[in-house]
Amino acid sequence: MGKTEIKKINCDILIIGGGSAGLWAARSAKLKNPALHVVIADKANTDWGGLMSLSGGDLEVCMPPDSPDDWVKDFIYYWDGLCEQDVVADIWSHSWEIFEEYEKMGCQYLKKEDGAYQTVPQRSLGHVKLFPVKTKGTGGPDMRQCMIREMDRLQVTRMGRVEITELFKDGDRICGAAGFHIVTGEALLFSAKAVILCTGNMGWKPSYNNNTTSGEGQSLAFRAGARLRNCEFLHIWNVPKLFEWEGQTVLMPLGAKFVNRHGENFMEKYSPRLGANTDPHYITRGMALEMKAGRGPIRLDLSAIPESARPIIRPAAGRHLLHYEKLLEEGIDFFEDQFEWITQVQLGNGAIVTDGQGYTGIPGLYAAGRCRSIDPGVYMGGFALMTTAITGRQAGEEAAGYVSSVDSGTINGQEAEHSLEQTLAPLGKEGAAPKEVLRRIQALISHCDVSILKTEKALKMALEELQEIREEWIPNMGAADSHYLLKLEEVRAIANATEYNLTSALFRKDSRAGHYRADYPEHYDDWLCWTVLDNRDGRPVPSKMPVPIEGYKYPVERYYADNFTF
Repeated sequence: MGKTEIKKINCDILIIGGGSAGLWAARSAKLKNPALHVVIADKANTDWGGLMSLSGGDLEVCMPPDSPDDWVKDFIYYWDGLCEQDVVADIWSHSWEIFEEYEKMGCQYLKKEDGAYQTVPQRSLGHVKLFPVKTKGTGGPDMRQCMIREMDRLQVTRMGRVEITELFKDGDRICGAAGFHIVTGEALLFSAKAVILCTGNMGWKPSYNNNTTSGEGQSLAFRAGARLRNCEFLHIWNVPKLFEWEGQTVLMPLGAKFVNRHGENFMEKYSPRLGANTDPHYITRGMALEMKAGRGPIRLDLSAIPESARPIIRPAAGRHLLHYEKLLEEGIDFFEDQFEWITQVQLGNGAIVTDGQGYTGIPGLYAAGRCRSIDPGVYMGGFALMTTAITGRQAGEEAAGYVSSVDSGTINGQEAEHSLEQTLAPLGKEGAAPKEVLRRIQALISHCDVSILKTEKALKMALEELQEIREEWIPNMGAADSHYLLKLEEVRAIANATEYNLTSALFRKDSRAGHYRADYPEHYDDWLCWTVLDNRDGRPVPSKMPVPIEGYKYPVERYYADNFTF
């Protein structure tokens, strides 16, 4: 390493990512064994709380006397059969516990005059419902503060501004990780009996609200030998053209609608039963078809939302209120004006295959939150905040049990030194700016026939273009300082995420949930399976993982996608 020194950190459990999943993982590990040395490493500020701190804080909760089995049946239908029934049943059977724990920690949720909780039905489903926070705009920050107090109480070590770039094994088990401090450039080497990946979705950095998730966790796991799943599914959101706004999952059930240039509620044409009260994936398909037919631009119309619902949707504090007030200063009232909306590729649902407790199959390696594969790309409000908490709690408890029965492994010093040398090599090197390479990848993935109305021809062309970027641009990136070295590492992960997505989307020759192939617009029985990716000499190789219906409690009898005709 020349003059560069390596700072060494020893711990029992290293948690990569300090959002909801990482915080819950640390909490459950310490509750199981208070003597454990647990370290959270996050590339952002210490204790920033991940996207939890930017969220509205609303939660999906299966509240007694609701039955988790009824929720499972809703998800089988909503996800077009791609549902791990046992895993989903376990998640929703614990959701009320999480809700009660948040309330005990100080979070507050909206109630009606009679004292019952206010709820919002989701996606026209029979049972799934959202519990809004008491004061819109405060929920996410309140959650963060509650969890940080828990970290202090349980003496969890937190390290901010740390980018993890490699995992190490001793034989077949994980024994540590390497990375660097993104401000000082200091090389870091972590020895750990177990690692929990809590790094969120893959992503393409489309806006300031989705500017952190880049898929580093998926890349780390894939290189270590873990399998990936659901990579063909993207989060295609509809967003205002001029700014970002969160809360659509509440607006639609209350009567909001999207209209085309002629003022037509066009989703009633594509789905007479559901209209716009559905997942953005279906709305963005309608938007794409309206634009192709020359009926754009698309606008949001909130005129049908009753005045009585305004306290649920109008921000009263926090980031959301600041955002709303800034828009008012610019002459835009989100709740009174109609303004143009566009489609946007935001996140990828490709994630790590685990068992029900977050174990990846690689001894000592666990995954939780949005980098653990659960859903096939169709989403609803409060889903991520609940599932990240539950899967984080599961993985933390499982990892704590594992490390109590194993000795510390040994990191190969030469391997670690070589890895860090390669990581730091671009520092001070002139070359392509990471942002320039990112924009090329963003342009590639954002094509309508690559992300929304997918075709074989477009997907193959995109893979060819990505290969050119890999060969001609990525090796020639430079980093003026350690901050830009972080950006370079993120772009490498984004390029990997793009390859995972395109490979899986080309492989799956049917349409279901968040994946639509214009050249295979139906769902077919032989595609009632997950697409999984295995690492073969560094490249993703797809195969089918059948949904084990014969071993599950409920059959697949109906498909949510059948509500639409595109």
